[in-house]
Amino acid sequence: MALRISEFSFYTKTADIKMMCDASFDLSLALDRTYMPDTIEVEAGCSHAVKKGSLSRGRSCDLHTGLELEIFPQPQSMRHAANLIIALQRMKNGHRLTGTEFSDHELLNIMMESIVEEHVTVKVQDPTCSRTSMFRRSTINPEVECSVCDQYQKSLVLNEEALELTAMTLQAGGIHRRVRLNLSSYLAHPLPGNRGQPVALEIAGKNLYLSCSMKEGTPVLQLEEVNNKEKLDTINAEGDTARFLFFKRGNGLSMTSFESAKFSGWFISTAVEEREPVEMCTMQAADRLTSFMVKQ
Repeated sequence: MALRISEFSFYTKTADIKMMCDASFDLSLALDRTYMPDTIEVEAGCSHAVKKGSLSRGRSCDLHTGLELEIFPQPQSMRHAANLIIALQRMKNGHRLTGTEFSDHELLNIMMESIVEEHVTVKVQDPTCSRTSMFRRSTINPEVECSVCDQYQKSLVLNEEALELTAMTLQAGGIHRRVRLNLSSYLAHPLPGNRGQPVALEIAGKNLYLSCSMKEGTPVLQLEEVNNKEKLDTINAEGDTARFLFFKRGNGLSMTSFESAKFSGWFISTAVEEREPVEMCTMQAADRLTSFMVKQ
């Protein structure tokens, strides 16, 4: 087995070589004799000293049986240097050397094993993300009575026979028909994002609450009588009473929208035409109005 060593400029390649070897590895320790700048001494089969620069191409000395050392004066590539260092490292550590040439795959594996550290990242879910929001009625300012009209100045009017709200323009003589609502504010934990202030909407003096429930695959607005208001003091976002909850959010200087807490993206709305029912719709509905003026 022959091992070829080529002279190369250590002062230009030392940094690159150190990246490929362990910091504690000294190249000179891999040889039986310390490397000298001007003289290379080789024993075991070659008793004479050879001056640097006087070697001719192909001169060799037998170090041990089956191992031959050949020194060439011309500089070699970085790949040859890497092969040399890895081979010497294996010899130093007592590994059986079967060859001095390594494939690209072998070189990559050797270097990666030396310099790459494995890091395992464990993703821990924020416990508040999986918790269900609980809404509690505010005790500071539990109810605010106000009137509501849409951006076309149509007021909400109660149709007691059909038990529904309609929107129409009221003249001075019919202003008494306008519905006034009690807005009950709620505090949420954890906070449900930036959806707005949670509120429940009650028709003043009627014990009728606006609710949003699913019917035939579509959220619909209803009026429900609630005699025991205490059951609405605490509302679970995943519970059945969440249908009474809406998110009040300002979307202009004086305009407000009411989004269902149970069905995200569905809002209380009025039709552009007069005397049409108040219903739920999405923001994409072009023929519905979802912005209201709320006045105390």
